[in-house]
Amino acid sequence: MILNPEQQKVVDANERFLFLLAGAGSGKTRVIVERIKHLITQGIKPEEILAITFTRKAASEMRHRVGNDQVHIHTFHQFCYMKLKDDFKMTFVMAEEEKLPFRRDELLEVTRYKNSLYHRPKPSCYARYQTHLETFGLKDFDDLLIDMIRVLKGISKYRYKYIFVDEFQDTNLLQYELLKHLITKETSVLAVGDPDQSIYGFRGASSNIIQLYVKSFHAKVYTLVTNYRSTPQIIDHANRIIRRNERTYQKNLIPHQSLSFHAYAMQHHNEDKESEMIIRILKYLKREHIRLDQMAILYRNHGRAYTLQNALHEASIPFQMDSQEGAEKGIHLMTIHQAKGLEFQAVIVIGLEHGVLPSIRTNRQSEADEERRLMFVAITRAKHYLYLSHVTLNSASHRFPSSQFIRESGVKPIPKQVLNDIISLGDFDDNQRTDG
Repeated sequence: MILNPEQQKVVDANERFLFLLAGAGSGKTRVIVERIKHLITQGIKPEEILAITFTRKAASEMRHRVGNDQVHIHTFHQFCYMKLKDDFKMTFVMAEEEKLPFRRDELLEVTRYKNSLYHRPKPSCYARYQTHLETFGLKDFDDLLIDMIRVLKGISKYRYKYIFVDEFQDTNLLQYELLKHLITKETSVLAVGDPDQSIYGFRGASSNIIQLYVKSFHAKVYTLVTNYRSTPQIIDHANRIIRRNERTYQKNLIPHQSLSFHAYAMQHHNEDKESEMIIRILKYLKREHIRLDQMAILYRNHGRAYTLQNALHEASIPFQMDSQEGAEKGIHLMTIHQAKGLEFQAVIVIGLEHGVLPSIRTNRQSEADEERRLMFVAITRAKHYLYLSHVTLNSASHRFPSSQFIRESGVKPIPKQVLNDIISLGDFDDNQRTDG
């Protein structure tokens, strides 16, 4: 497929420092890949190019698409781990969180403290935590970056001509500090991100780093707003919800598709009734020739999906949790955070109750904005079919009002009888399937 004019401008850009404001589904990875290839054709040595992504899977995919093993493509942590071990001959063992004698909330406080470059209040468990790591010769993921910054101070060991950083909205101060230490007088940088998809504030990530980078390096800002993933209806719902946030970089996604599919909001009495309807929808989608692994059920937290997991198991419908590599090619059940960067033909978002999504802990404007960005990410995972689901009673018979995000998105509630008329019972046995 030919690059569109927006994309081509970025591939050909000559400015030393660039920021690409890339909307959901706008082809940002393709732009990074094509710019890397373009630079190599212009005589830049592949080994002088470093690309940083945020997951191992994304790094692997980008490596495959670039098609040149000499280009350095890693996550921040992979990069630091390799350099500390291979170039600086450090010996250490990576700490496994589940084996550390600390609570999850304590571990989160420590990582936020380190990611803030020690600007947050020091956690009460910090000294005990560091002593434990040192006693057993362990490092955590944040220590990799901290040590890398320390060894880079005062030396210019790595002279990358071009550095690419993907998902820049999810960087924290520690990662940004490492980036600054990798930039020499010869380095050009392309940072790519979307503040509307910044959903890791609880770990210390901040989309404000985009503004810091743009201002500090006088970066030229380019924008991609053409969405190639979703239908116009889904894009409209996504735009409606995100425009309620306070945003430094204003943009509206523009759909490339002209296909027309439906998006519905569904209310159920309880999680059992919800599960029954979702199973019927899954069978309907199967009859519409959508593969199981192209369907996803997304939620704010795993606990909300417990009833549904049992129902799927009883209905003999295969599903995979958190992973693209399940033994069976089943429906994806994952948190919205885990779905970041992925796309599916059909998405069902459950748990759209006030106090669940948005979380009941949402008190400040910044927290409310992040919850709304989480909803934006969930909606924009869907290519064609989108269902938003909420219950009025949970398993403890606690009554919930529906999430404000349903109203804000403009997805219309659909009466159960109308939904029944739209979907018809299908069957996962292909021999018994009736097309309709």
